[in-house]
Amino acid sequence: MKNQIDEMTAAQAIVDGLIREGIKYVFGITGDTVLPLLDALHARQDEITYVTARGEMSATSMADAYSRITGEVACCLFHVGPSVAYSVLGTWSAHKDWVPLLILSANMDRYRLRRNIWHEFDVEGVFSKITKWNDQLVEAKDSRRLLRSALQAAKSGMPGPVHIDLPKDLFNQPVNVSSADLSLKGATHMGMVENAVRPSQPAVDRAVELLASAKSPVIIAGRGVMWARAFDELVTFAETTGVPVVTTETGRGALSEDHPLCAGLVGHFGRQTANEITAQADVILGLGTGFLNVNTINWQLIPEETKVIQVETDPQELGKQYAVELGVHACSGEFLRDVLATYQAAGHNRDDSATRARIAVLKDRERALYYDTDLDASPIKSQYITKAIEEVFDEDAIYAIGSGYHTHFANFLTVRKPDQYLWPAGSGTLCYAFAAGLGAKMARPDRQVVVPIGDGDFGMNAQDLETAVRMKLNITVVIYNDVSYGALRIFQKNTYDGRYIGSHYGETDFVKMAEAYGAQGLRAETPAELKAALERARDADVCTVIDARIDEWEPAHRAAEFGEFHKF
Repeated sequence: MKNQIDEMTAAQAIVDGLIREGIKYVFGITGDTVLPLLDALHARQDEITYVTARGEMSATSMADAYSRITGEVACCLFHVGPSVAYSVLGTWSAHKDWVPLLILSANMDRYRLRRNIWHEFDVEGVFSKITKWNDQLVEAKDSRRLLRSALQAAKSGMPGPVHIDLPKDLFNQPVNVSSADLSLKGATHMGMVENAVRPSQPAVDRAVELLASAKSPVIIAGRGVMWARAFDELVTFAETTGVPVVTTETGRGALSEDHPLCAGLVGHFGRQTANEITAQADVILGLGTGFLNVNTINWQLIPEETKVIQVETDPQELGKQYAVELGVHACSGEFLRDVLATYQAAGHNRDDSATRARIAVLKDRERALYYDTDLDASPIKSQYITKAIEEVFDEDAIYAIGSGYHTHFANFLTVRKPDQYLWPAGSGTLCYAFAAGLGAKMARPDRQVVVPIGDGDFGMNAQDLETAVRMKLNITVVIYNDVSYGALRIFQKNTYDGRYIGSHYGETDFVKMAEAYGAQGLRAETPAELKAALERARDADVCTVIDARIDEWEPAHRAAEFGEFHKF
């Protein structure tokens, strides 16, 4: 009797490959071209779950968050034309932050393509710009090899989204055919693949020399640490060498912000403490940071005389932003292990007591500045929301933070774990945080999930409240409601003499909206009401939306610095 795997259709082989890869969820929006794949998923729904989102951006954001939290490849499936076109923003956001997503698009029959048919969309052309790997299945028998190639591309080097386009006339064709090409017989999932690149010994020796001789070195931990899962290595390295750590958004939580050697998030959306430490460094070790403008405040933060050590899994990133003293093509985890071993063997020692004391003083000063407002006032101060969330929720609660003016306040929440913080750092897009919170809850159902979000942001995919209720995802959404696109309103006040246009819109009753979808809706106009609402949300078994009416003109504690970000 033939082996069952040899009798599979292309649709069945693809689903089988996803299962063998360990993918637990497929996020998507249905359509007639994807029905053969959905039917194959239905047959194995005890092994893999299809999650219907209410919008393509939501589907990609759920998958994006799931991948960031777990470190695994996440999968999305979209119908041809409008559906896959709507997924572009989410795919691009993942691409900007190096998130390994597998995007599957189901296309029309091959013989119909390139005839300007209904729904036809240049999916390969568009996705070639926003993925690290992109291809189309042209023969059913190549299904396993193509899926294997896509998954390896998503995980290798610097991770990122990959895309396979699947013409629907191939789905029901057999994958096992007589052929001399034995590569077609291979499995979709490989046994063991080592993607980590080790640094050369001369590079290790030079790094040790630079760090040991530095007077005020700083580590910038970015996505290189995160995707290498090198959290223990970073802690050991910092504590052994006494070098303080700041993080980018994509590296946030790699070292707990409670740690005495962690100065926090660096850059435009970060902390004064981290920026001050970085601006005074004579040697900087960047671990998969990219040295992007948002983290260097348009490349103004790092002094010209500072010596830069840049470690990247993609060698083309080396020297792209700064002329570096030492560029290393290596995995950040392997680099930390090898440099630390050589550092210790050479007998180097650094007294970090002064560094720890200085960071503590700077943190205390900044915290006092941040909370230098009337926390008992109504409308609610955005700073009070930070305080109340930290008082009500667990220290390891996951934060999926929206984009907008409120981000400067929500980013003051303390991040202690590497899987605790979600924000689309590279794109800064709206329409991400709420769905990301849902994906985070699916990845860590045992953890509390809080979504601090602006009213404009939440309004863009609030329909996925239905998804939250259907999937029984009891997350807490806190809306910083100023009935406007607040960041633009403030720009228009300060830069355009109050000539407001396009930044205001009408009221939405978010309580009724939440209740209409079967969620819990609460409104808070005072600090006491907010605290009580957060406690009810924490204890609820359904998704809760809290409409917090904030002081729309409350300045962020770093407002005086923000002008620098817009200078070129």
